[in-house]
Amino acid sequence: MLLKDGADTDEVNRPGARGVPLLVALVLATLGVWSNPAPAFACDCTQTTTTRALRQADAVFRGTVLSTDEVGRGAEARTDIRFRVDAVYKGTAYAEQVVATPREDPTCGLPAVVGGTWVVFALDGIEGRGDDAVHRLITSACSGNLASGVAPAALGRARSPLPGQSDREEQSTNADRALTRGLVGVGVAALVLVAAAGVGLALVWRSRPSPRR
Repeated sequence: MLLKDGADTDEVNRPGARGVPLLVALVLATLGVWSNPAPAFACDCTQTTTTRALRQADAVFRGTVLSTDEVGRGAEARTDIRFRVDAVYKGTAYAEQVVATPREDPTCGLPAVVGGTWVVFALDGIEGRGDDAVHRLITSACSGNLASGVAPAALGRARSPLPGQSDREEQSTNADRALTRGLVGVGVAALVLVAAAGVGLALVWRSRPSPRR
């Protein structure tokens, strides 16, 4: 009887036996995490009121989604959303307005679906780098956008959008900038040539023998 009790005591005191409760606790904790999963990539922003969103935005308009276009990769990834705008409450928006929204973290982008109507709060920004950079309105899940399409009274009286498409205006602006850069480059090259010609003439003039008297 004593030997049996001693054997039981040795069995309990083995390292493997002592680790069993810890292993069970770890498994239960893991199951608890899986049964109550937390979002791994939640967009980190606080809730905002319509009044605050209006104050912070550069442009506010109501529009229906016409199309979406995924652009770029990695940190530069974005979705360009084209809206048919019917009312503008602040800033500038065109009848067809393109707005960029982040795509690297889907929870931070505007979940636009073709045919859906939104009241959009957007900021002026630059998308892209170098010669590919474009001036574009930018919005996100933290901007205070309203999916119902019903404009609150706090937005005030609406006005009509500007005619045309915002991205065409961007292209013309980029073309003007490219033309300006080209003209500046030509001007600089011409000045360099004139200066070089002047230096050459001065050297030739100095190398001429002075007339004898």
